[in-house]
Amino acid sequence: MFKKFYVSGMTCQSCEVIIERSLKQLSGVKKVSVSAKKNTLEIEADREIPQSEIRTLIKQHGYDISHKPRSYRPTKIKWGRVIKWGIIVLTLYYILDKTGLLVFGPSTTEPAGLFAVFVIGLIASVSSCTAVVGGLVIAVSSQVAKTQTHTRKREKLAPHLYFNLGRLVGFAVFGAAIGFIGSAIQLSPTANGLFVVLVAVFMIILGANLLNLFPAGVIRMPKFLAHKIHDLSESQNPNAPMLLGALTFFLPCGFTQSMQLYALALQNPIQSSLVMFIFALGTMPALLGLGSMTAFSSGKGLKKMTTLAGAIVIVLGMNNAINGAALLGYNVDGIFAKASAAEQSIITNGTQYIQMEITDNFTYAPDVLRVQKGVPVEWSIFGGEFLGCANTLISPALGVNTYIRPGINTVRFTPQRAGKFTFSCSMGMIRGTMIVTE
Repeated sequence: MFKKFYVSGMTCQSCEVIIERSLKQLSGVKKVSVSAKKNTLEIEADREIPQSEIRTLIKQHGYDISHKPRSYRPTKIKWGRVIKWGIIVLTLYYILDKTGLLVFGPSTTEPAGLFAVFVIGLIASVSSCTAVVGGLVIAVSSQVAKTQTHTRKREKLAPHLYFNLGRLVGFAVFGAAIGFIGSAIQLSPTANGLFVVLVAVFMIILGANLLNLFPAGVIRMPKFLAHKIHDLSESQNPNAPMLLGALTFFLPCGFTQSMQLYALALQNPIQSSLVMFIFALGTMPALLGLGSMTAFSSGKGLKKMTTLAGAIVIVLGMNNAINGAALLGYNVDGIFAKASAAEQSIITNGTQYIQMEITDNFTYAPDVLRVQKGVPVEWSIFGGEFLGCANTLISPALGVNTYIRPGINTVRFTPQRAGKFTFSCSMGMIRGTMIVTE
């Protein structure tokens, strides 16, 4: 038996998922397909399901059905709202960027004991690493809270507990493995860049959906992914969220990479496992708090929290996109860099010398340097006691990929072609431009 109805009250893809999951609970239902764009509901079952039974089930979520389409105005993009939130998001990004909150990254690769490792984890959980892990936690939690309004608090909290438990176990297991396979487990700069950009796109789309900037069908995540999120929230099986938590070990984060390097130096699977476990334990309070805060909101509080989360997720997504682009060799900041304003190298005995410092605010000073094509370069870099992701300097175009230690570091290379080339830390957060002239 196949039936088609017209639905009123839908506004987004989440509405589709709610109705589909509600009707699949009815006995005899084989398939349900809902479209917010067309305002339609198609249901296939092996028994006659009265319209009243369907209406009763979906009315508790605020929807209604009829056999004939009701007159309605097609949903259009509200460009005024898009422009307003575009300005707010850009302003928020500018403020966070200029105040250094998107580049906060103190860490150390030689922590004095496990307590120091735990403290580094605490700092990491409220630093730029949150852009990679916390932003997704906020987005997923908001989506769950937005649709699972009748779920008990304990059930809403369960996926976040499993996620963090998986993160603890995963970091311990992979920490032990890193003692055997070393730095090979870490992603290359190019792979890091591509991964960060993909995460950024995912986060920006989720943020736009949370802000309701576009009607259904304009910016949409695959519906199967939305169902997976619901499955994750409702499932009593902890394996799925635990696996997600464990795999965050591979996300590009300067703090995580610093601890991976430290664990590698221990050359002991048990000690390496303990270091990574304690580090993950330090990140747990903030990440669990982010999930709980959004999952327990409701009503007007939920709407405000969802809006705030959407703006933050887009800002963090934008930051990730810019960072990822830097790792791929594209520096947005360097577009307007002028050779006349750059720090000029000094040529002595056929070698050109330039100097740069990694400041306490985790910036490069100067961040625009000028050298000549074809002349060997000796680049002196002073690193402070705490470097964060600045403990690595990367520039694929210049052939530079080196570890930076506290004190004076010397990097040597010979520029082979003229142009503007990006150099950055291992996460792309700290960026500079090398201008090569003829």
